[in-house]
Amino acid sequence: MIKLKISDANDNSDFIRILFEIIHEVRQDIYWGVGDLEIIPRFSGDYPGSGHHKHTEIAYNFGEKVEREKIAFVTTSQLIKVINDAQSIRRAVFVCFSNNITYDFSLRPRVETKEINKLQHELALLEIKVLDGDLLFVLSDDNKITVVLKNKLQEFITT
Repeated sequence: MIKLKISDANDNSDFIRILFEIIHEVRQDIYWGVGDLEIIPRFSGDYPGSGHHKHTEIAYNFGEKVEREKIAFVTTSQLIKVINDAQSIRRAVFVCFSNNITYDFSLRPRVETKEINKLQHELALLEIKVLDGDLLFVLSDDNKITVVLKNKLQEFITT
């Protein structure tokens, strides 16, 4: 398990986006099951002097979907669009699967589990947990991803 600590839990979306971009560089043949999500959308401004804003509410709608359905399945690029529209992700579980694995809608991943060093699905390749916005835990059965993450995110690794 890789434990990452970031400095600003209230503005962590850029770091989380970079994390997913690094993983996407290594593996493109994957999708994500997202659960136990608490996401804070970006605020675009609502006062008259700020000009016209097109509110797509990507992060808000995605958070509502996860809350309603308990899990949502997305590609890495779809997930990055959600993260780009978020100010912060306070809590989440991202479970990574190979594209040839069918969606398991009975999966209910949780951030806090009894077996913290075990992936929550037997067919998962990788799992990322976000706790309190500033702690991220990465579990992986893919050694290549683990090595790349350790090399590129050394300054954020904690014990």
